[in-house]
Amino acid sequence: MKGINYLTIAILNFLAAIAFIVTVVVSDHSNWKITYGFGFVGLLFAITGVANTINHIKKK
Repeated sequence: MKGINYLTIAILNFLAAIAFIVTVVVSDHSNWKITYGFGFVGLLFAITGVANTINHIKKK
């Protein structure tokens, strides 16, 4: 796949991670499965953002 801009994808991943973490902080913690699920998805988006940033640095 040519022309993939990993930096743009990394920025979108970090924004998604921030959105999920803010959701965890703002939620009322009434359902722990949903709260931990959103936190886990936020963590996965952050890890993917780091991986895409590393790919961007390697491709330069």
